[in-house]
Amino acid sequence: MSQQQYIFVCTNPGNEILLKEEIKIFYPELVLSFSKKGFVTFKNTGVSYDLKTISQLQLTFATRSGIFYGKSTPENIVSDVKASGLDSEDFMIHSFAIGCETDFDAQAAFGREINEYSAEGKIVIDLVSLGPNEIWFGAHCVANGCTRYPNSMVEIETPENAVSKGYLKLFQILKLYAVKLFKGDLWLDFGCAPGGASQLLLDEGCKVVGIDPAKISPAVAIHKNFSHMKRSVQDLSHEDLPEDVRWIHADININPKQSIKEVLRLAKKYNRTLKGIIFTVQVVKMEYIENIESFEDQFYDWGFHNIISRQIPSHKKEYVIIATR
Repeated sequence: MSQQQYIFVCTNPGNEILLKEEIKIFYPELVLSFSKKGFVTFKNTGVSYDLKTISQLQLTFATRSGIFYGKSTPENIVSDVKASGLDSEDFMIHSFAIGCETDFDAQAAFGREINEYSAEGKIVIDLVSLGPNEIWFGAHCVANGCTRYPNSMVEIETPENAVSKGYLKLFQILKLYAVKLFKGDLWLDFGCAPGGASQLLLDEGCKVVGIDPAKISPAVAIHKNFSHMKRSVQDLSHEDLPEDVRWIHADININPKQSIKEVLRLAKKYNRTLKGIIFTVQVVKMEYIENIESFEDQFYDWGFHNIISRQIPSHKKEYVIIATR
């Protein structure tokens, strides 16, 4: 690797502007080098990362990030990876394409399994195809907050009767960050209409109280383990809510500064029973990117110890805060 270090970052296509703003605010030492839809590189003008410390680069709008090593082709990728010093026999390998079709077969090229679930502490070589004959390669270290799947792409089958995209969004969050569901657990689902996220929870055997003034899909509303409170979050008190809630899910179309405050206010009722909160932040204003850390601080102040702020593949101008105790 050359003395000048570069960092690669994958993001949801179309959200490069959010990623660049986050970098500018929180990592100003990273200077934009290359950009296309879904893939951006930065020159590191600060302290260099190594294959362990790169895990300290915590980017909300990244689906994958790591140290960039170079560009190659399908014919030369094996020798180029070896020449870079990356150990393709010991390290794991993830291969994926962004914005293109490619016939590149990493498994055949390297003669080993690829795209396996990566355990914490493992070094993963990332082979990113940006064209049929264009492979950009780098590496990352798996740590807390880092998804274990290639570019955070996890295979999920949603049922044909899923009532909204909320089903897929919550499913991806649960899968990518290994949130375990237990049958019988009671969830509050703020901003639940039309009911996609609630539907997933019900399918998994959970009980759900959906809170939203809007109408719920009949497929969800008639479920025996679902009840609907046609109220706005800001109009609720502790006395309005059920006992023994284990999880809270919130995807509310109001200012996140207000909605976080309201959800955490109501969550105080469950100081004894609550396991965690899954909260979607709608980035309707660029200024909300400046609030990423201050939003997290509110969850820390409540009493949560493990907090992750990340965008998932099905997100648009939004990201999720996962807060657990």
